[in-house]
Amino acid sequence: MPSPLRRSDAQETHPPDERRRRFEDVYAANRARILGYALRRTSDPQDAADILAETFLTAWRRLDDVPPGDQARLWLYGVARPVLANHHRGERRRSALAADLGSRLRDGLTVQDAPGDDLAGVGAAFRGLPEADRELLALVGWEGLDHGEIATVLG
Repeated sequence: MPSPLRRSDAQETHPPDERRRRFEDVYAANRARILGYALRRTSDPQDAADILAETFLTAWRRLDDVPPGDQARLWLYGVARPVLANHHRGERRRSALAADLGSRLRDGLTVQDAPGDDLAGVGAAFRGLPEADRELLALVGWEGLDHGEIATVLG
């Protein structure tokens, strides 16, 4: 079985209509299994759908490399595995970046003491409020929203 990660040197050997029909047959025969594979390995159905789409995009681009019959399913699993690995790597990067950004924002938004002011105490008191109260005050103070706008935001 040719590696799913290497493109063969073969040129397209199928006319466009035949090529499209072959892809549709491969897709119809394998879509549910590849989607199930992705669903069992992701926490979000939309992520699984993206993995399915990318897997079959690769299959379309490399249709001449897709083996016939049941071997196509195995080839598609071989394509889906690195697509899934890339997804998980990207997810970890995004999580790490979000945590870093959150930390930087928290550090940058701490209220600094000004001579003669007790702004640090105000900041500490604000952080000590229940989350719902903090959000309400933040919408007024930081976002400058009026009562009607706040009602819309909070539903």
